[in-house]
Amino acid sequence: MAKFTLAEILDAVGGELKQFPGKSGVSDISELELTGISTDTRTIEEGNLFIALIGESFDGNKYAVAAVNDGAAALVLSTMEHAPEDVPVILVPDTKIALEKIAEYYRKRLACKVVAVTGSVGKTSTREMIASALSRGLKVHATKNNNNNEIGLSQTILAAPEDTDVIVLEMGMRLRGEISELTNIAHPDIAVITNIGVAHIERLGSREEILKAKLEILEGLSEGGLLILPYADEYLKKAVAEGMIREDVKIAYTFTEKTLLEKRPYGMAVAESIDIEGDRICCHAKAGFDEMVSVILKLSAVGIHHVGNALAGLLCGLYLGIAPDRIEEGIASFVQIGHRERLVKVDHVFFLDDSYNAGPESMMSAFASIRRLAGEKKAYACIGDMLELGPVSSEKHFEIGAKAAELHLNGLLVIGDFKEDVRAGANSVDPDIPVFGFEDKDHMTEKLAEIVEDGDYVLLKASHAFEMYTILESYGSIVREGKEP
Repeated sequence: MAKFTLAEILDAVGGELKQFPGKSGVSDISELELTGISTDTRTIEEGNLFIALIGESFDGNKYAVAAVNDGAAALVLSTMEHAPEDVPVILVPDTKIALEKIAEYYRKRLACKVVAVTGSVGKTSTREMIASALSRGLKVHATKNNNNNEIGLSQTILAAPEDTDVIVLEMGMRLRGEISELTNIAHPDIAVITNIGVAHIERLGSREEILKAKLEILEGLSEGGLLILPYADEYLKKAVAEGMIREDVKIAYTFTEKTLLEKRPYGMAVAESIDIEGDRICCHAKAGFDEMVSVILKLSAVGIHHVGNALAGLLCGLYLGIAPDRIEEGIASFVQIGHRERLVKVDHVFFLDDSYNAGPESMMSAFASIRRLAGEKKAYACIGDMLELGPVSSEKHFEIGAKAAELHLNGLLVIGDFKEDVRAGANSVDPDIPVFGFEDKDHMTEKLAEIVEDGDYVLLKASHAFEMYTILESYGSIVREGKEP
């Protein structure tokens, strides 16, 4: 955890120093040592600096007394109204910006490298894959859970030990300017963009605007830094072709299939063969910058899209000087987190819990995964709306319905406002595919229990708000009740 003197904090955030020395017992601000940064009185430790963040439903300034009682040695506040007496306070206009400035100050103090990951789909999985790829050769610190906004990213940086070799950060966004803010805190050495999809198109209006938002990551990228892109993404290729990338930036591509190139990029990673069996993937690949090396990447994953994530991790590892065999070991240790591609057996039915979130690209990929996993058994999908698609919502739900039918899924169980669009899309390809619409998950689960048989496979996927993973428990309850004498 980051440690500072009060002088360093004042240097980082500016502001007005109040009530010093108070009860601190020191006569100079450079002598007041702070043991860490806290924004939550529930986890504060003795000697911490407490930063009073303000949210829609809370005001951290009101917890200033509690913070001191719990051990805070100094405070960063935006008002003195609730400040306890005789405790040093740095008064600032905006405490969130103060947190960001402290994180940036600490990042510049660290000798480590920073990898930043953004994109419309797959940010978290790619972040975890890269962290795994680097873990056998370097001391890695990475974003946890979905802490990918200004507060979460700042806290992640501040939690990095002083001897960290590399920090892997996820950068999320909903509006233009947000990634700009994040990248100028983190100052990455390597930037990875997973893809340009339609997530948040409701807010940004077009994929062209989404592209511009994602490319903001370059604003903080170090001079001569590395940018890793998937060659298959047409929007990102267009950005390169049209000169939207700074001239000093080195570009490396990942290729999930062999491709003829007119000009060799600075770096590349190419999947030469991919074998998938159940939840295991084996990829023979070549990668490098000046020279290419051959590797065998073994993944514990269901979706073939993870090959691209692994290739990005491979490039990061090679760029940072890790031996290829150590990168292989790291990638082999990759484990999905949260409700991502979690294969769960309930009674005699297999569920692919991929309910963490959903967009058109990830939904179609999940359909392909459940179809492949099921083999000759039946494959069903319990799905809900993909949110924040704005004016293309109906179109995209129609498209996923059509894709499900193309892949010969045995049935769709759908809830949400766009279930009829899903039905129309599916029936446009196969008029006979069963598509059941529901108003709630309880009725969906009851129908599922009626139609599935032993050995069948079921996908659970929708935007996070639908919490489709709860079907696992409710389905289990129905099965248990049915077996009671």
